[in-house]
Amino acid sequence: MIALDKNYKLLQLLRPTNLQWNRKYHEPGHFSIQLPLNQYSPEIKFIYTKDRPEIGRVVQTNYLAQQGYQYIQLSGYFEENELNRHIVYQKGTTNIINSPAWIEKRGKAEDVAYSFFDGFKEISIGSALSSLGIEKGVSLGRGKTAVHTRNGEYLGEKIYSILKPSGMSYRIRYDFVDNKKTFEVCSGLDRRESNNDGNNPIVFSTKYGNIKNPNILISEENYKNAGIAMNEQVEENTSIITTRAVFQESVDSRYLFAYVQSALNKAEYSDSDFSVALENEVSNALNETVKIINIEFDALMGSYEYMKDFDIGDECTLEIPEMSLSADARLIGCYEVMKSGQWSMTMEFGTPILRRYL
Repeated sequence: MIALDKNYKLLQLLRPTNLQWNRKYHEPGHFSIQLPLNQYSPEIKFIYTKDRPEIGRVVQTNYLAQQGYQYIQLSGYFEENELNRHIVYQKGTTNIINSPAWIEKRGKAEDVAYSFFDGFKEISIGSALSSLGIEKGVSLGRGKTAVHTRNGEYLGEKIYSILKPSGMSYRIRYDFVDNKKTFEVCSGLDRRESNNDGNNPIVFSTKYGNIKNPNILISEENYKNAGIAMNEQVEENTSIITTRAVFQESVDSRYLFAYVQSALNKAEYSDSDFSVALENEVSNALNETVKIINIEFDALMGSYEYMKDFDIGDECTLEIPEMSLSADARLIGCYEVMKSGQWSMTMEFGTPILRRYL
């Protein structure tokens, strides 16, 4: 593991006594490392290792002296979080010189994500320029059809919301040799037991003894399967209210509604496009109100090899006979701890698709 300065120049090698490297799939990950005081330099701004695709930005430094031992704790987030420096502001009168002309983007989710990144990676106001300093990769046109408007979200959060329904995410790929950062859309492999892609299947199961300390939560607390958007426009002192309802396909005919207060400017749309935009806002909201089955457990050494047999973003098969649960789920969190030469990892899976109850 190496330390870099603010210009990404090599400072020194690091030998942390404690390292936590928390990778996430649908949100930026974060890290924390503990160093003996003699390894610390205030010039350390980034943490990099060739063994992981992320690069960490140091945002917190903590000095501690306890029982004659002095050490530094460096904490921060991975570069994916840098996209949240910028905001996907709404279209209208503005002093931003390079403001995109479009209101919304529609098409394959990956294409839409690249369009939003390209449109908001730089913000120019007069002589002032805010640039992420990240190059754009090449879209492969993957994913489901997506329709997204400019609605005031942070750029990173917006792009995650575009890609998540298609099982995709994004990463900032760092090239240490050329000192270059690149925005790339990524997609995990299908490693379900039933996959047809020729990938080696990965089955985590208490029955097979390749997981320990399972923590399984099943919740319908925030579940919604229908929604209504309300938009209010004021014209000549008259309030014009438009509502639009969306029903999702569901075996449950007891529809539970989510409410969406829309801030779209109707004057910027045709009547048909405005209806589509309202329905899209409801659909995006419903993506966040699903039934939750969160599964966490610790990986066992000698089982599957992390980042070789499987990686974050992959779809795997889960078998928990104690709960009569059999499901396919995407790996959305890998939380590593390295301390005193020992490595451990906790895995978190997103909402699984139930295949059957055992």
